[in-house]
Amino acid sequence: MLDYIIYTDGGYSSSNNVGSAAYVILESDGQTLFKQDSFVLRNETSQRAELKAILAAVEALPERCCARVCTDYLAATLTLGKAPRRKNQPDMDLLMQYRQLVRRKKLLIELKWVRSHKGQMWNEHCDNLCTEALSLAEST
Repeated sequence: MLDYIIYTDGGYSSSNNVGSAAYVILESDGQTLFKQDSFVLRNETSQRAELKAILAAVEALPERCCARVCTDYLAATLTLGKAPRRKNQPDMDLLMQYRQLVRRKKLLIELKWVRSHKGQMWNEHCDNLCTEALSLAEST
């Protein structure tokens, strides 16, 4: 049984080399907000911003819970939680951090890919948080 449902998003602006990441954690009913956050990243790629959003959300979970992470970053659903295919795999540091975090906190995580910009309320909300953080970072 799920304890939490998470939506994550990452963004990047190549013109300023700045990115952002955001997450929304809901109670198991899928409606009650448990926690949300967004943050700015400097000198990162859009892929790393997506992965860092997932990492931050998982870090915010209580220990020994079960959660579904909904992300529009398909590569995350294909690589997180699985054995690396090669030692020099891109973003290996973040993949290892994710595995260690899940193991340390004794979490059960299900990863689910969701299509972006298709009107899913919480996915859109998370995208808006990410966009706002990116806009703030670009203006400073």
